Amino acid sequence: MKANTVETKSLNAAESKSRPPNGAEMVRELTRCGVNYVVTVPDWVQIPLHRALEAEPDGGIRLLNCCTEDEAFTMAAGLHIGGKKSAIVIQNQGLYAGLNALRGAGLDAAIPMVMLIGQFGREVANFEASPRASSRRVVNILEPLLAMLDIPYWNIERADQIGNIAKAFDAAEQRQSPAAVILDRNMAWD
Repeated sequence: MKANTVETKSLNAAESKSRPPNGAEMVRELTRCGVNYVVTVPDWVQIPLHRALEAEPDGGIRLLNCCTEDEAFTMAAGLHIGGKKSAIVIQNQGLYAGLNALRGAGLDAAIPMVMLIGQFGREVANFEASPRASSRRVVNILEPLLAMLDIPYWNIERADQIGNIAKAFDAAEQRQSPAAVILDRNMAWD
């Protein structure tokens, strides 16, 4: 399998603290975590990640587009059973739509799956504040829902927080249960 050849420039500390991660940085981190597949219902928040994966079709991570989040959860479960490691890339609304499949395949069947959840609808005025303080229900219920389901989660709002992806994979494996990374704002364009 060919190593991922997505190139990114080095970031200085100030730059990585002031902007969200870009697609190439996300691909590099997913590769570092050993991900073989990204299973997704494409979403607006994470378009740079989709584009980076599409730009490197032989880069080590296969992109599998699904029509529904139910399909994404069950496909990720099947990949896990088959010995592959995947990341599920969806948006907050998609998580809500696919809860039954997440419950069955992830929680009840104890499948370690990591979700990268884009916060669709988050207002710019709410950046750098708690998403729970958002005026939009689609945004402010995500963290409480994950907590209620006993799904650990980490947030990424800036590029210097990208290491939270590895924390989610570690937690999912240790707990044999789903874990989540919430992308609190749209990713940066490469």
